[in-house]
Amino acid sequence: MKLIKGLGLLSALVILLLAVVFFIVSAGQESKIIDAETRQNASGAFITLTHGITHYNQSGPQNGPKLLLIHGGGITGSKVWINNFDYFVNEGYHVLSYDLYGRGYSDRVTAEYTPELLKEQLKDLTTTLNFKDSLTIVSMSMGSMVALDYAIAHPYQVKKMVMLDPAITGEYRANPLLQLPIVSDLLMTLYWYPRALENQRKEFVDQSIFETYAVDLRYFMEFEGYKHVNYSTWMHTLNQNKVQLLEQIPPEQLLLIYGANDPYFPAANVERFKTLYPSIQVKEIANAGHMPHMEKPQEVNKLIRNFLQTTPE
Repeated sequence: MKLIKGLGLLSALVILLLAVVFFIVSAGQESKIIDAETRQNASGAFITLTHGITHYNQSGPQNGPKLLLIHGGGITGSKVWINNFDYFVNEGYHVLSYDLYGRGYSDRVTAEYTPELLKEQLKDLTTTLNFKDSLTIVSMSMGSMVALDYAIAHPYQVKKMVMLDPAITGEYRANPLLQLPIVSDLLMTLYWYPRALENQRKEFVDQSIFETYAVDLRYFMEFEGYKHVNYSTWMHTLNQNKVQLLEQIPPEQLLLIYGANDPYFPAANVERFKTLYPSIQVKEIANAGHMPHMEKPQEVNKLIRNFLQTTPE
């Protein structure tokens, strides 16, 4: 009996200690909020859509061909297009980029981050800005899921698509422990968050570019909602298989670009994509990881430009 009581007391002390550590560590995370003052630091403009405020940048000749840039699941949002946006503006395109909900300077919504939420955000944005006809969409990683969903829902609006290391196969599987209440909070706070920034180093071959990118990562991961955004995205979006939708895209409209050293896009995916979309054009970028448009912007920009200029309307 004394042994049982002793074990019970020990268990209670361990739980209490863990709770204290959790609250202390948690208090040092996500200590800022996205508000009007924060958004004064952002370029571009803001618009209130169905589920919240969306940050966007739009530039280029009004009568130029429309080019929409959709970033991936990273918290820095549309900042990943820093080496591409102005290039296409100077090439005569009317370019629009924006921050997905939960990323960049857009609102951190309390809803689950589902493909439907992100598709609705894009529909609201293009409709409100009247940026919805004869589009070319350049997307990266998870953004390609948004692009595919949008193109299928609005086939007469999208004429060409470029996917950079697309995350559309639904192969991501979160640790089963994350499905347990309380345990998931402990793991996200005590294990995942402290390692979140450094874990993204493997996405880059050129570590100097990662160090520059990490400045923005550190900044945005301090805002409230970072853990929820990632957790909800794992559970509701990155596990969704959208690759079959490629069959519904008209031929000769799709270019795939991927980094040869991307840990998330195995080269074996290329054959899978070709099976579903035989006319796909494929370009591998040597010595580049998950974001070849950041590591090799000149090469990637030219590939995209040539594709847009030579692909039939």
